[in-house]
Amino acid sequence: MHKISIEAPAKINLGLRITGMRADGFHSLESIFSTVTLSDKIEVSMDRNAAGISLECSGVFSPAGEDNLVWKTAKAFMDETSTTGGVTISLHKSIPSPGGLGGGSSDAAAVLLALQKLTHSEADMTAIAERLGSDVPFFLLQTGAALVRGRGEILEPVHLPHFHCVLVHSGENIPTPMAFKLWDEYKGDLTEACHISNYTALKFGVWHEGKPFPVKLDNHFLSLLHSRFPGVTRTAEELSRLTVNWGLSGSGPTFYTLFRSEVEAREAEDHLAGKFPWVFRCQSR
Repeated sequence: MHKISIEAPAKINLGLRITGMRADGFHSLESIFSTVTLSDKIEVSMDRNAAGISLECSGVFSPAGEDNLVWKTAKAFMDETSTTGGVTISLHKSIPSPGGLGGGSSDAAAVLLALQKLTHSEADMTAIAERLGSDVPFFLLQTGAALVRGRGEILEPVHLPHFHCVLVHSGENIPTPMAFKLWDEYKGDLTEACHISNYTALKFGVWHEGKPFPVKLDNHFLSLLHSRFPGVTRTAEELSRLTVNWGLSGSGPTFYTLFRSEVEAREAEDHLAGKFPWVFRCQSR
């Protein structure tokens, strides 16, 4: 039996813009993804003399069976590569789900990478990743940050300035399909379209006038969620009193604040602890 242990990092969205609807029925997005030091831990082992897929989960709740994206990933890999044998996966989750932090997608990419290494497969993991979920290709790329466009398949690695980060769960339950449904129903109510700016400046990886690039951290989902989820409104108001460098990650319900120093981040963590169901201090990878 061969075994691999691997981390599956969370990501935050430094700005998110919905740019349209694609012919395949998915939404087209534009965002900067940046991984942070919050991560799930995964252990994958293979036994050529066994059969089937076994998944054990611990930590933050995650279904231990065929409904888990990790299980589906292992099945997709084995089908695509005609791999035989038994796969055992141990998943310890620390990333909230749903949280807008890409935890499930990161887990899927980590399992693909582990199985590819265990089997020495030369199959195209990107094709499998795209079928599993829109964010999976980014995590498969194993880069710290990228400009992400289209459904998530158009990736341009970028260099961001290092930052410290405090993640805050608003206490709401906002499944991603629900958020997109709201967008489809109410997008006409939006009065201002946000734009992610300073793509060129991202290449330099610097802070400017106290702000990281991209300086606009607007998220198209935020206007929709404000009026429908009180926890979202309360969190946004609380964070705006701390700093201008805050945003909603993905479709929520997790927010982030960005700081240049660990001292600032610790002070923010102390201020927010106890006010929200989950507060976590981390930094860019």
